[in-house]
Amino acid sequence: MTIQDAPRTHDRRLLIFVLCSLLSVNVGIWAVYHLLHHGSPENIKGDLISFAHIGQWTDSWEPMLRSLDYFKAHPNEPLYFARLYDTLIYPLPSLFPLVFLRRLGLGETAVLRVLAICSWAAVWLVGMVSLALAKMLLARKGAKLSASSIAAVMLACLGFYPLLKGYAVGNAQTFLTLGFAALIFAWSAGWEKTSGVLVAGLTMVKPQYVLLLVWLALRRKWSALASGLLFAAIMFTISIAVFGLQNNLDYINVLASLSHKAQSHFGNQSMFGTLNRMVFNGENLEYHPFVYSPYIPWIYYTTVATSLILVASALFFPWGGLKGSTADLAAMGIISVAASPMAWEHHYGIVFPIFAWVWFSYGCWQDRKPWLLALSFFLCGNFLSPFNLLWDTPVLNILQSYMYMGALLLVFLLMRLSRTHPGTPSPVI
Repeated sequence: MTIQDAPRTHDRRLLIFVLCSLLSVNVGIWAVYHLLHHGSPENIKGDLISFAHIGQWTDSWEPMLRSLDYFKAHPNEPLYFARLYDTLIYPLPSLFPLVFLRRLGLGETAVLRVLAICSWAAVWLVGMVSLALAKMLLARKGAKLSASSIAAVMLACLGFYPLLKGYAVGNAQTFLTLGFAALIFAWSAGWEKTSGVLVAGLTMVKPQYVLLLVWLALRRKWSALASGLLFAAIMFTISIAVFGLQNNLDYINVLASLSHKAQSHFGNQSMFGTLNRMVFNGENLEYHPFVYSPYIPWIYYTTVATSLILVASALFFPWGGLKGSTADLAAMGIISVAASPMAWEHHYGIVFPIFAWVWFSYGCWQDRKPWLLALSFFLCGNFLSPFNLLWDTPVLNILQSYMYMGALLLVFLLMRLSRTHPGTPSPVI
């Protein structure tokens, strides 16, 4: 197929949608609030300012650095049970980059500056990797990446709330989002061994991504699984050598405790957060880092049951010809986040490269407008603060979980792609 014969992509449609999405939420809502004398709504302005100044908070970095300090001062005491350091919820291999920076002789201020700069670069790289993915997908059908598509992807990336939020608070999720974007690209390119290493790398920070290793096993992607397990084995061997065997084994207790305690703040976009907010159990609009929702058995068991259903639906869904495809992998990635009792807004940054894949694989070729895909992106990519006005309204405050709903809608759309068969038109998304 020549470039002239290639089907036309709807690149201008994408650019118009991105501009409308960003303006309607961050300008339109502000205008409505002022017309109604409602004050000023919360938006991404503060996060954008942080990004523009390459400045961020220390949400992940503070507990990680303090844990290293404690280990240095008390090398023979259990690291995870140190008083005041119970916010370290990552596996110990996640500390390796900070150990390396300190071995270079950098002080804490310099370390935090390096992390801020690297996080800032990671945000840009998410957009660039998504563009590389788009270019590869379009080239397979003889099309080129247009200036409109480039502008749309980069604008969407720099205005994507979960990604900006993760950067602004100084969370390791920014690097995980970049890693997941690289995973989507690598899997789409057929680089299975590289993909396996990337999956294992994600698991070294967020253990819920171990579901991706399970997915690799069930899909019989043996080369990817082997490379991932080998990389994980190397990382944990080094971790045992640095921190000791018992400190690494203690992480099992950390995981067990996390399954019973979580927060009901609106930023927790999960079933656990949704149910607790619906019954007004715990915090909602206000946030305190060490305040957890009082334990309610039925909420805990409902959360567990929902998580099992979501995981099983992704693992055992009849994908047909798309079994083991990027769509299949992407759905498992989203479920790895959504099924967790603690799924903060910035954790959903991983859906950005998934949207890029869906659009440039299917959406850009459709003559019919992909309204459901647009709705999913709108819910996942924006801070819709007006929904927080419903925090004290029974039943309706479920709308505070709009990002969670948008992510599950995206999973549904990915699954609907399984209706595609070679030689038939792409399904409407």
